[in-house]
Amino acid sequence: MNQKFIIAVDSGKFATKAQMRDKDSLLRVKFRTKVQKISTGLGQEIFTSGNTYRVEYNGKQYLLGDMVSEEKSSYHLSKNSQEHIISIYVAICQLLSKSTHPIGFASVHLACNVPINIYKSEEQKLAYQDAIRNNGQPISISVNGKAFTFRIQEIVLLPEALGPLFERTAEYRTKRATIFDIGGLNTSILEANQLIPQFDQMTSSNHGINMLRSKIADFFSSKYGMTITENDAEQILRDKCLILNGKKQEESSEIIETMFSEHVRSIMNFVFSRNMTFTNSMLVFIGGGSLLLSDHIQQQFPSAMICEDPVFGNVRSYLKIGEAKWKSTSSQ
Repeated sequence: MNQKFIIAVDSGKFATKAQMRDKDSLLRVKFRTKVQKISTGLGQEIFTSGNTYRVEYNGKQYLLGDMVSEEKSSYHLSKNSQEHIISIYVAICQLLSKSTHPIGFASVHLACNVPINIYKSEEQKLAYQDAIRNNGQPISISVNGKAFTFRIQEIVLLPEALGPLFERTAEYRTKRATIFDIGGLNTSILEANQLIPQFDQMTSSNHGINMLRSKIADFFSSKYGMTITENDAEQILRDKCLILNGKKQEESSEIIETMFSEHVRSIMNFVFSRNMTFTNSMLVFIGGGSLLLSDHIQQQFPSAMICEDPVFGNVRSYLKIGEAKWKSTSSQ
């Protein structure tokens, strides 16, 4: 019988995160969700560095991760796409490669994220599920020259913005919580009452960090009469300032901080426009964008909680759900 693995994956527009339990260890991987199709001559290989993977799948070759330009980031709301499916497969392979169990022809039980708009549509959800599962057929893929073959035996698709709900059930069992998942392309919002996600109180806006990055690039491009590329803008976000010809532009930090603050207000205005309220509700923030905007979130909402290790906020709950669903069938 093939070894069974319970794996949780959160493949976002900015980064793909995944976790798996292996005996007493919790294994995790994280890499940028940037995918580029490449072409090399027979027998040639591309040297990879950083958190980058060379992938061969279905007769095509791809680069995935740090070495790929920011311009290759996806701006489509749907995740039923080749770049996301390849990212999910690579995450599975990287976890399998860390396992102490035999991984040949692994049987994978996958708990995976899905955008809220797709989660609400049974038709789109089933199509996405079939695409990820490769219609139940074995998946053969090579990552950095190492071949993997596995089958996704079962899958459960879970909404974004679950956050710590099912990781810390005792804390939320009697509470109402509004969870904000600030990602690369969008911000997903979910209200849960006593651990039960409220179907009509799930929504998603386009107020992701990519929008903020684009606003910053447009502003400085106009102000200084120059071109700010996607790669430039990503570094400006990380540095929280603009550096030209080796000199920091002093006013740039204040401008960026103001734009950060306005971005948080825009997220909240969107929520209010959807008739969602925070009455008697915990405000919980997850996602990489929550780290970037944490100071401004807590300035405007002092009682808000930035989830511990927010980048993996969803994945930990996904894994808990997967283990509760499949633990008795797993030989791990």
